[in-house]
Amino acid sequence: MQKNLILAVVLSSLVYIGWYSFIEKKIQPQVDQAKQQEVKPPGAAAAAGTPYAQAPAAMPVSADLKKETVSLKAGKAEYVFYSGAAAIKSAVYQGPVAPVELIPDPEIGYFASSLPGIFKLKLRSADSIEFEARPQPGLLITKKFTFSEDNALNSLTITAVNTTANALLLPAWELSIGPGLGTVKSEEKENPKLWKAVYTYKEEGRKHPTLKDLKDLKDEPARAEWVWAGLTNRYFLAAITGEGLAGVRPAHRETLVKDNKAPLLALPVPAAELKAGEKRAWETQFYIGPKDYGKLQALGHGLDRSVDFGFFSPLAKLANSSIVYFHKVTGNYGAAIIILSVLIQLMLTPLSYKSFKAMAVMKKIQPEMQAIQKKYKEDPKRMNAEVMDLYKRHGTNPLGGCLPMLLQIPVFFALFTALRESWALHGAPFIFWIKDLSAKDPFYVMPIVMGGIMFLQQHLSPQASSDPSQAAMMKWMPVIFTFMFLTFPSGLVLYWLINSTWGFAQTMYLQKKMA
Repeated sequence: MQKNLILAVVLSSLVYIGWYSFIEKKIQPQVDQAKQQEVKPPGAAAAAGTPYAQAPAAMPVSADLKKETVSLKAGKAEYVFYSGAAAIKSAVYQGPVAPVELIPDPEIGYFASSLPGIFKLKLRSADSIEFEARPQPGLLITKKFTFSEDNALNSLTITAVNTTANALLLPAWELSIGPGLGTVKSEEKENPKLWKAVYTYKEEGRKHPTLKDLKDLKDEPARAEWVWAGLTNRYFLAAITGEGLAGVRPAHRETLVKDNKAPLLALPVPAAELKAGEKRAWETQFYIGPKDYGKLQALGHGLDRSVDFGFFSPLAKLANSSIVYFHKVTGNYGAAIIILSVLIQLMLTPLSYKSFKAMAVMKKIQPEMQAIQKKYKEDPKRMNAEVMDLYKRHGTNPLGGCLPMLLQIPVFFALFTALRESWALHGAPFIFWIKDLSAKDPFYVMPIVMGGIMFLQQHLSPQASSDPSQAAMMKWMPVIFTFMFLTFPSGLVLYWLINSTWGFAQTMYLQKKMA
């Protein structure tokens, strides 16, 4: 039983790390570009002839509409608009390391729409920009963007006014975000494997909004009552709230961006009849920026749900908050990780001691256990009774060495996820050659040292079983972890290095104490 538990611990760790490192970055099969650009209605279940099925998709901006651009700077971001399309061509965020272009493909433009008419610049101020179009006599359409100074929530207002004495029909149209979402240079290679279109909605009995990948819905339409929807990758979020878009169901589209399938969030708005002199407005808020968990929490609307803290999210959130707190104390995120790692190991020391002691006893009684197994191999019932009696005489049990180890798994997984997803570590220097804790160690020093310490610790730890397969697994585990951690963020490697160093020192101490 103990052998199986140890193998379960090792394999579950490898599977968890492998999932967040490799499986989630799996490249989806490429498809024909023409097929990718085909517009699908948001939900095959929608009846033919409904306004949603009729809404045309926002198409790539034509050359004529690209002729005139206008820019606006707000806080840490600078935006460039296509005047003719009233869409954002470029959104450059001034990150802590370097400027980041958040719009990887300007062909469509963020917040592009299939509204009729060609837009022109109407008004521009320090924090807002407004465009208007007159697609037909008596119909006035405006799009106004207002940006916050601290890169918080911005507003988008789209209006349609009938200035005639007769009713007019505003045809179904679509507002879009995408395709794709840009990221920092160190994440560009894996970014196409991580970006996705998501939306959130309120479920009865749940405190926080439920997050869903729109692609996973397949033919099922998204809910009409949603909180926010948008595009997300590891470090950034582009989202729009459901306020002012009542009845609109977010939909998932796909197209190609630099030979990679890219998601596009579509918001199909039904056709509307405008009575004489009537004004129809769609007012909503949007966010484009980093997935800073604390900031997103403060903004509300459940935007913090975009930060993926994994299965053990409560522990991961606590770890993230602790790192931020220790950074305020030390002024260095690397030091904050070290302090948190040491505190966790101090709390887990009693469990580690019990585990080491139990494994040492199990190693000691291995000859007796093998003798019992050989003597009573024809009588399993008697063999089990004798083995249990052996455990009783030595005051141990087969779970003694593994149960404490199992209890530590949630802590490790939570820290792994928190450090890997933390925006706070992006661009955060540590010491010497570690200039960015969110990027890999450029010289692979920490992963190699970590692997060496893990090997020494494994070599010194008592082996509770003589099973060759288990021994081989434990022997190769430091090598496997070293190769896996070579490309991990150095902040995560630093945590595991401290963890391994502590474990090695603890093993040496306990060996001397028990000798």
